[in-house]
Amino acid sequence: MRRRLLSYGLLLIMVVALFCIHQALNRHFRPMTNFGFGHTVSLDMDLENAADNGVCLPSAKQTKSGSGVFEFRFITLKKGLYYKIYYQNESYKFPDTSALASENFYGSWEDVNIGFKPVERRIVRDALRIVGNPRDERIYYGTAATEDPSGKTRINTAIQNISNDKQWYNSIVGKAINNRISIEDQMLIDAAWMAEIDLKDAVNHRWKRSPRAGKYSFMLVLCDEEGLSEIPDYIQFIGRSDENGKLVNPFGWFETHPSKHIKVCKSGRMLKTRAVLKAPMFEQFFSHVSRQYTLRNIPVIKDVVGDDPYTREEYEANKTRFDSTELMMDYPVVSETPGATVKVSPDGEYITLINPASTEGNLRKESTGIISKLGFTYGKFRGKIKFPVMLNDENIWNGLTYAFWLIYADGGSWNNRRPCYKDGGYIPKWDDSENPQRTPYHPYSEIDIEIVKASKHWPWGYYQWFRGDRENCEEDATLNNDVMYCCTNWDLASTDPPMFKGGLDTIDYDKKRRFETMRWYPNYKALTTRTPMPNSDFKEPWYYYEIEWRPTEIIWRLGPDPDHMEVMGYMDSQHTNIPNNQMKCIVTQEYHYSEWWPPIVWEQGLIPYNKTDIEGRVYEVVIE
Repeated sequence: MRRRLLSYGLLLIMVVALFCIHQALNRHFRPMTNFGFGHTVSLDMDLENAADNGVCLPSAKQTKSGSGVFEFRFITLKKGLYYKIYYQNESYKFPDTSALASENFYGSWEDVNIGFKPVERRIVRDALRIVGNPRDERIYYGTAATEDPSGKTRINTAIQNISNDKQWYNSIVGKAINNRISIEDQMLIDAAWMAEIDLKDAVNHRWKRSPRAGKYSFMLVLCDEEGLSEIPDYIQFIGRSDENGKLVNPFGWFETHPSKHIKVCKSGRMLKTRAVLKAPMFEQFFSHVSRQYTLRNIPVIKDVVGDDPYTREEYEANKTRFDSTELMMDYPVVSETPGATVKVSPDGEYITLINPASTEGNLRKESTGIISKLGFTYGKFRGKIKFPVMLNDENIWNGLTYAFWLIYADGGSWNNRRPCYKDGGYIPKWDDSENPQRTPYHPYSEIDIEIVKASKHWPWGYYQWFRGDRENCEEDATLNNDVMYCCTNWDLASTDPPMFKGGLDTIDYDKKRRFETMRWYPNYKALTTRTPMPNSDFKEPWYYYEIEWRPTEIIWRLGPDPDHMEVMGYMDSQHTNIPNNQMKCIVTQEYHYSEWWPPIVWEQGLIPYNKTDIEGRVYEVVIE
C-alpha cells in the first residue's frame, strides 16, 4: 500500500510539473515585452551602418537594453528544467519539415555556442536579438584577404575546382561530417588553405545573410534532463551540422519529434519588420554598356515629349533624310562624372535621375540609375517612383526603358544560388555560345520590371509553333498609347523546374489570370512576360512598382498606392528556377536597343537625342 501511494505521489508530481510547464508555455510566454502590448510588434529595420555591420532587430538605438526582452513564468518552480528560445521568419520560408527548410531564416542566442539554459527562477527573463548570419556559418565570414580582389579570386577558383571534381567534393563531404560542420564551411576552409589564406582572424560579415523582412515567430522549448538528452547537438547548437553534414531547422525537428519530456510553444505574438530605403541607402549605378548592336542614330536633337514634340511625320521623313555617312555610329553611354546624373533633393526626400540633354558636338544617349547599398533575400520590394512620360500624343517612344529590378549582391561563393545538378546546372550569364558550359554553382541572379514601348504580342512565328495559327497575335503598336510592363526572371536556363521549356508558354495566377511567357530558345537564360500599362500612369506625381519575391514564386504588381496594386506578371518554381541568394535593388532609366524587344515598334536610331534633360524621381523603396 505504501509503495502504491509512493507511485501515485511520483505520478502526481510529474503531472503537476507538466501542467505547470504547459501553463508556462501557453499562457505566460511573452516575447518582446519591452515593446508594449498587442499581437504584433511593428519595428522598421535600423539601417544606419547596416551595409557594413548588418541589421539587428532591435538595434541599440531602438531599445534601452539593445535587445528584445522575453519572459515566461511558472506557477510553481520545478528544478531540473532547461529552456531555449528560437525565432524564424514566417513570411518567406519553406514548410518547416520540407527538404529545403534549412534555407529558412531562423536563429536563437546570438552566441551559437550557448545551448539550453537552466531554469533558475519562477519568472524567467532573457534577451534576444535577430541578427544576420544567425547560425554563424563560416562561408559568411571574411578577412581583409578575402575582401581583396586577388584573395577572393583565389578562394573562388579553389572552390570551383573542388566543386568540379566529384571525388574531391565527396572527400569534402566526408570531412564536413567528421568535423560536424556544414559542407559549405568545410569547402571554404579547404579552399582558403589551398589559396594560402589564413581564416583564423576572420570576422562574421553578418550583412552577407541579412535578416529578412516580414513576420517573425518565436518558439520557446522547455525540457527536463531526459528531454535534453533527446535533443541532438545540432538542434541545441544551431550552427552545427547533423551526421550528413547538413544544418537542420529546429522548428521542423521539434514538430516531428514529440516527447513527453519536451514542451514546445510558439507565441501568438509576432514581430513584423520592414526596410525603408531612403536616399542615404543608395549610390549611383553604372550599368554595363552592351555592344551587342550598334546605334545608327540620326544626328537630330529634339525632345520626343515636350512643348514641341517629335512627330510621326518627322519620324518617317528621317528614315531617308540622312545617308550612312551622316548617321551617328555609336552606343548608349553612362556618366563619366559620379553625381552628375544622380542628385539628392535638398530635403533628402527623393533622388533625381537625369538623362542629360545633348548639345551640338556632344550627342549622347546617356543612361542613369541607382543601386541600394544593402542586399536582401526575398521580400516584397515596392518602389515609389516618378518615371518621365514615355510617349507623346502620337505614341512615339522617347527611346528609354525604365526599370525597377533586383540583381545579385556579390559574385563571391558565399552568394551562390542553390546548387543545380540537372543537365549540368546553370549557364553563366555571359555565355551566349552555341555549346555553353554549364556549372552547378553560380551567383548570378536578376529579377526585372522593365517598361518599354513594345507590342503586347511576341513575334508571330512563336504563336504559329505554339498554337498552329496566327490568330490575334499581331498588332500595330504605334497606334496605341500602351507601353509594356515586362517581367523577367533570369534563371540561367536551369532545367530543374518540372515544366521548364523553351518558346512560348502560359502560367496561370490564382486561377484568375493567365500570363504568356517567353524563353527565346531552350538555352536562353531568362523567362519573360509582357502586360500592357497606359502611358498616362507616368503623368501621375508617382506610381508604385512591386516585385514580390518568394521562395517558390515571383509576383509583379503596379498601382497608384500600396493598397491598390494590380498583378502584372507571375512565375512559379514549376516553370523557372527561383533564386535564393542575396540581391540589391536598382532603379534605372536606360537607352536600350530596339532589337531587344521584337517585334520592333519604333527604331531607336530614329529617335532623336533629347534636347532637354529627362528627369525621374525615386522617393523610396520599401521591402516588407
